[in-house]
Amino acid sequence: MKKITQVPHFMFWILIPIILLIGLLKPDKTLDINIHDTYFVIALLHLAVLISIIFGILGLGYWVVIKLNRRLVNWLTIIHLIITVLSLCLILLIPFFLPESNQGITSLYFDAQVTITLSAVVAVCIQSLYLINIITALIRKTN
Repeated sequence: MKKITQVPHFMFWILIPIILLIGLLKPDKTLDINIHDTYFVIALLHLAVLISIIFGILGLGYWVVIKLNRRLVNWLTIIHLIITVLSLCLILLIPFFLPESNQGITSLYFDAQVTITLSAVVAVCIQSLYLINIITALIRKTN
């Protein structure tokens, strides 16, 4: 855990090619989100690129703070890293493993949509810890 808190940006940057590879394995796979009378259709490749960009930005923020010789709050870093990686990877992997046809298994697709929605809400909410951690590190004294 000490290594993760010293270089958290490596975790995000190492996951970028892995996530892009997952998106390239099934580029025609889509994620269909039904909200009221509207279907939002997102290609798995586009979702992988979006998550990779998010991981790149988060890694860049951690890298800048470390290069400025500022101290991050260890427990905030660990909680943010674990929850962000798990929730965003879950959003990407659920459509990857769902079958192509939803004939007769609509409850599976409903459960998948609920899980993806909750994961997205958790991922967005946990970014407040990231901002608190970065701002606290910039205010605190150097190492």
